[in-house]
Amino acid sequence: METVRFIERGTQSFYGDYLYDLIVPEDHFLRKLNAIIEWDRFTRKLICLYKGEGVVGRPPFDPAMLLKVELIAYLYNLSERQVEVYINENLPAKYFVGLAGDQKAPDHSTLTVFRERLIQRKKLKVFKEILDEIVHIALERGVQFGAIQIVDSVHSI
Repeated sequence: METVRFIERGTQSFYGDYLYDLIVPEDHFLRKLNAIIEWDRFTRKLICLYKGEGVVGRPPFDPAMLLKVELIAYLYNLSERQVEVYINENLPAKYFVGLAGDQKAPDHSTLTVFRERLIQRKKLKVFKEILDEIVHIALERGVQFGAIQIVDSVHSI
């Protein structure tokens, strides 16, 4: 049986984990969430949606990584373009998805293809269930989801 291959990420960085250990606190929400979820099982669930299933053709992004990107978009109500920028500019988010400090997030079109793949194969319900399961596991294990409040301070004369 052939081995599933994915695009390399985070392992060969000049910075290694040093940058994340320095900047992302141990009690950060995304660090906790990363530690308590067994992400590999989602890779196994979602790889069947890929043409060639990660064995034939160009190596794809790990579906669990794209799931993490989608989870960030889901939690922070971001579009595909917004989540790409958010991950590139936010070290805890970059740590969460498993990218090196000097590595770029997947392009927004990759996320679009990932979602389309789920829609075409009628797996969108499964995808929502996976996201709900992740949130449920996190809540059971004591990870607290904070509220995000945005205040617009427009000055008027």
